[in-house]
Amino acid sequence: MQFAILVATIIAILLGSFLTLSQTHLFFNTQSRILGNVIDNANAGIHYSLKKEHLIADSISIENDIYTTRIKKASWGGYLKINSTALAKTKSFSKIALTGSKVSDPALGIYLSESKLPLVLVGNTVIEGDAYVSDFGIKPGIISGHYYNGKELVRGNISSGKGSLPELDPVWVNDIRRLQEYVPFNLDEVIEREAINKNSFFENTHFVYDENKITLNETYIGNIIIKSVTEVVVTNIAQLTDVVVIAPKITIEEGFAGSASFIAEERISLAENVQLDYPSSLILVNTKNDENIPVQKGEEPIFIADNSIIEGTVIYLDERKEKTDNSMNSFTHVAIAPMGTVNGYVYCQGNVELMGTVIGAIYANRFLAREFGSVYINHIYNGKVWGRDIDPAFGGLPFKDSDKAIVKWLY
Repeated sequence: MQFAILVATIIAILLGSFLTLSQTHLFFNTQSRILGNVIDNANAGIHYSLKKEHLIADSISIENDIYTTRIKKASWGGYLKINSTALAKTKSFSKIALTGSKVSDPALGIYLSESKLPLVLVGNTVIEGDAYVSDFGIKPGIISGHYYNGKELVRGNISSGKGSLPELDPVWVNDIRRLQEYVPFNLDEVIEREAINKNSFFENTHFVYDENKITLNETYIGNIIIKSVTEVVVTNIAQLTDVVVIAPKITIEEGFAGSASFIAEERISLAENVQLDYPSSLILVNTKNDENIPVQKGEEPIFIADNSIIEGTVIYLDERKEKTDNSMNSFTHVAIAPMGTVNGYVYCQGNVELMGTVIGAIYANRFLAREFGSVYINHIYNGKVWGRDIDPAFGGLPFKDSDKAIVKWLY
């Protein structure tokens, strides 16, 4: 009798354990499935933001009976930063990515808003990719006895432009303006400079802030903004990865290599032998510069010197309240030296002096050449645009109406 009771007790315990194990297994399977779906929804949120028909002001929430996905859009340098967070009950998961406009198909070479002048090509100029110019088209020209040496004007289609440049994302533009004006006062925002400074994009942004000139010699990685009220100098021993640098004047010294976005109001200058890796950007927002005073070569608002390369975007925005056509016609806003290279996109609400190479495309009001003591409006002298050589996976400018590509997953 006692033996039967013992056996029954053991069987009851085993059955209870089995039921508990089954329930536990079912619980963890359910939780794993929910977590897997949450992760999938976070990924789907990022990809949702890439479609141009999905308009996101600065945030959007997508909900169903179980899951909620919140998508937030902001700027990070020359790109759009998308933060997608999916939630279900107690589970949540976030993914953050930098995005930029997809490479156009067919490939674009140049896009000009100039409507009154033809584009004139001189010397060894090469334009590969489609060209959008004024109704006056493209023609060969001559500068001080130097003729156009090419066999064809454009290796691509020539079309009439719309008289204006494509619109940039207003969230991105407003964010750039806000960052230039923002002064970090909170103690938990501003950090002391260490030899190595790191911060995840899943944390609040850290600031290095000074009212005086900042000279960078340290290592900065991730979600960090370095801002000076006067000037920032980046030395060749500084190590920058994915950070943003803001100052009225920014100088990047010879030999520097890294990836960062630089935002200025007056001037960004790259010395020789600078390597800015993808995804980097140079952004200048002009609110007050006097363009009635000519600038010397090498002193333009954005200057890329010989043997320097930027892989990413170069953006010049004209935010002046008063603009005069005469100053716009003869002032160089972005200059690329003969041995300078942009691997990506140039967007200039002004004049580009292209002496070097762009592997990608140029959006500009017009071109300008200053050669042999004269200024030639809407001329390119020896410049090269290789629109078909850009990586098809490249993510570029923060356009308002365009499909996007993932530039980089953030950490």
